[in-house]
Amino acid sequence: MSAITPIRMPKWGLSMQEGTIVHWWKEEGAQVAAGEDLVDIETTKITNVFQSPKAGTLRRIAARDGEVLPVGALIAVMAESDVSADAIDAFVAEFQAKFVPGETAEEGEGLALSTVDAGPFQIRIGRAGTGDALPVLLVHGFSGDLNNWLFNIESLAAVRPVIAMDLPGHGASSKSVGDGSLATLADAVVASANALGVDRFHLAGHSLGGAVSARITADAPARVASLTLICPASLPGTKVSETFINGMVEARRARDVKPLLEMLFADPALVTKDMVEDMLRFKRLDGADEALAAIASQLLGPDDAARLARDLGRIGSATVIASRGDRIVGTPDEAQLPAGFKMVWIDSASHMPHLEMTAEVNAILTSLRD
Repeated sequence: MSAITPIRMPKWGLSMQEGTIVHWWKEEGAQVAAGEDLVDIETTKITNVFQSPKAGTLRRIAARDGEVLPVGALIAVMAESDVSADAIDAFVAEFQAKFVPGETAEEGEGLALSTVDAGPFQIRIGRAGTGDALPVLLVHGFSGDLNNWLFNIESLAAVRPVIAMDLPGHGASSKSVGDGSLATLADAVVASANALGVDRFHLAGHSLGGAVSARITADAPARVASLTLICPASLPGTKVSETFINGMVEARRARDVKPLLEMLFADPALVTKDMVEDMLRFKRLDGADEALAAIASQLLGPDDAARLARDLGRIGSATVIASRGDRIVGTPDEAQLPAGFKMVWIDSASHMPHLEMTAEVNAILTSLRD
C-alpha cells in the first residue's frame, strides 16, 4: 500500500469545507509531473486548478466531474504500473471506509490563527508550514485580507514556514490605522514579525501590500532575504485607480461591490456571490470604512509614492510580477526601476495573478532561496 498515493480534496482558505470537481486535465493512466495541472475544482469562493503534489501515474480517478466532496476526501490515486488494479481497489475501499469528513487534516495543514500586539495595533496572523528555512511573509492588498493567499499557502508551506497577516484596518486586525501611510503599515508588519520572534524573512506583497513590502525593504534591507512584488502599487509608472479605491470605501450594497471586484480579474466570472458577501460583511465592521478611507487618502496622494520612488535604490533586488491588463494599478515603468528589479509579465491575469494564474506565481515563490 505504501506504493499508492492518495490525492485528496485540498483545503483552500479558512472556510472551505467542500469542493466540486469541474474538469480533469489528465486521464487515467497518464504520466503526471509534480506541479502539473491535474483537475479544476470549484469552491464557493473561486474556481482554481489543483496541481499534482507529486510525479507519477494517475491510476484511478475517484471523483468524476460534477461531484461535490468534502475537504480531505479521495479524488484520485497515483501509483506505478507494477501496482495491481486489485491493490488499488483495496486501497480505495479502505480509504472510503475509514474517511471521516473534518478528521483528515495532516499535521501542518491549513492556517493556525493567532493575534499579536504590534505597537498600537492588534494583528491577525495565520501560520503554516514547518522547518528551518526562513519564513515567507505574505502581505495582501487594499480591502483584502490573509485569505487572498488561499491558493498559494499550501504550496509555500511545503517548502518553508508561511506567515500571512491582516494589515491594520483589514480582516480581523484592529481597525485603527494611524495616518494610514505606507510607513505606518510597514511598521505594523515589522512589529508583527518581531512579536513572532522572526528576525529575517522573505517578503511577498500584493498591490498595497507590495508598496508596504517595498517600504519595509527600503528601510530595513538586512531583514529581507528576498522581495517579491505582485501587481504593486506606488512604483514608478503605476497609477492607482480612484474608481476602485474610492468605490470600495463608499460601497454599501452588493450591486456596488460586485463591479468593483470584477475589475480585479481578467475573467469577471470568477467573482462569486460569496466574495461579494464577504466584502460587505467586512465593511459592516465598526471602523472598517474609516480605516479604508484613511489608507485610501495616502494611497491616492502623491507623497508616499514619491518617497518610495526616491528610496527604491536601497533595495538591491526584487521580482516584480505584473500584468499589462491590470486595471487597478496599471504597470510599472521598467526604465525607472532599479537595475536589480526583475520583471515577470503574466498578461493572462489582471490584478490578481496569484489567484488567476496560481501555478506561475507559486513557481516563483517556491523557488526562493535563503
